Amino acid sequence: MTAPTLKIDNLKLGFKTFDGVSEVLHGISLHVRKGERVALVGESGSGKSVTARIVLGMLQALKTTRISGTVEFEGSDLERMDPKARHALRGTRMSMIFQDPTSSLNPVYPIFTQFKEVLTRAKPGIINVDARSIAVAALRDVSITEPERVLDSYAFQLSGGMNQRVMIAMALVNNPALLLADEPGTALDVTVQAQTLKLMSALVEKHHTSVLFISHNLGVVREFADRVYVIYKGNIVEQGSTEALFSDPRHPYTRALLAAVPRITGGGIPDIDDDSERFTEPLVAHPGFSEKELLA
Repeated sequence: MTAPTLKIDNLKLGFKTFDGVSEVLHGISLHVRKGERVALVGESGSGKSVTARIVLGMLQALKTTRISGTVEFEGSDLERMDPKARHALRGTRMSMIFQDPTSSLNPVYPIFTQFKEVLTRAKPGIINVDARSIAVAALRDVSITEPERVLDSYAFQLSGGMNQRVMIAMALVNNPALLLADEPGTALDVTVQAQTLKLMSALVEKHHTSVLFISHNLGVVREFADRVYVIYKGNIVEQGSTEALFSDPRHPYTRALLAAVPRITGGGIPDIDDDSERFTEPLVAHPGFSEKELLA
């Protein structure tokens, strides 16, 4: 049987403080198969983004972190991998799209310079002419109609939606096996967010890329993901196929998240099993549930 693209087993994370170690992740486990789109869903501070950063190796070098558990990429334990080999995976076999596209791009370099740097990760000797040709094609793939102008622009000269498309193109240009998408589109308005996520969905399907999609937006998750893990205070409290989780949520926290999804029209709160356009009135994070019930 083929190993999952990503497998996380009993991952724990703590940060050393003056008062001891503050635990953030409490032994989470999840996996993403080849070509599968998996969502990790929870409110702010639940442990979603730090999980993605551990996969990329961004937290391990910090002296204040305490990390245990296993993270495997295509069957290989990343912690046992040579540091240079693991670093070489970034931007090639695995890549990441961050939440705020404008702040993720360097404002003092034009887009082409940054695009070429990404291409150099996989093709160290690539020349400008070839890099520009690949970059133009990649930008056209994300429906940018003036790729030459965009490549010669700086991030601050482009809209948030345009920068997000640039980030998606950069993340996928080296055909990664795994894409970590940390709330892509959250900083954008709803219409632009829907457009960019639709583009990303088509591209990851085209490249057969596995995706760990981090979000608190269940409406987006329902459209994008094949399976869902729900995380609450560093614990995975529920998991399942997207269809099953939305039609029959079992955990109180999952039901609270679903009930909190707002709608523009309507009033009151419909039955949770109603499979139509539901969830009207936005609620507080976990209405009617005690801490004990949420972590049961």
